Formats: sequence, structure tokens, C-alpha cells
Amino acid sequence: MATPRHLVSFAAVAVMLLGGRVASAQSNDPSFRLTNNSAATVNEIYVSSSNTNSWGPDRLGDRTLASGGSYTIRLPAGQCVNDIRVVYANGQANERRRVNTCNLTDLVFP
Repeated sequence: MATPRHLVSFAAVAVMLLGGRVASAQSNDPSFRLTNNSAATVNEIYVSSSNTNSWGPDRLGDRTLASGGSYTIRLPAGQCVNDIRVVYANGQANERRRVNTCNLTDLVFP
């Protein structure tokens, strides 16, 4: 027969194990919200796996991202290490390389 002390210990271990699984599931999601903290409008956003040599398509398409605005970037589960390029209306660009997007929910440019 289990004593109350054993039941409490079992419950504590169960919570830690389940909590670890939830944290692992969350950390596998590379999607994030990009915020434009510059004075310029963002015309293009590129996000690609750091393992590839091309930027791929513009994530904004025909949209733009105004100063102070945010845009959610959806990425496939497990694609955690990414290169990110933001191109402004004035033609200037900022890049961040090898960003682990599984470890964040928000990313501010510049």
C-alpha cells in the first residue's frame, strides 16, 4: 500500500515529466512574430533554413509591414535554425543569421 509521502513524490515526478514534454513540444515550434521597429516600411521578409543557400519566397507577398507593425511567420515544425532578411522600402536590408526561432516567440528588427 502506498503511503501519502510516496503518492506526493509520484505526483511531483509525474508533473515534472509531463511539464518537460509540454516544454519540448513548444520548443519545436519555429514560428514567430516579427515586429518592424524601424521608421521605414518593410517591403520584403525572407526566412529560410540556415542549411539552404537561397532565401526562398518573400513572406509578405504583396503586403507591406508599416513601422511598429507585426507579422507572424509560420514555419514547419523542427525548422529551428533560420536566416532572416528584411528589406525596407528605401532598399536597405538587415539580416540575422542562424537564429534559433524555436527559442523565441517575438523578433524585433532592426
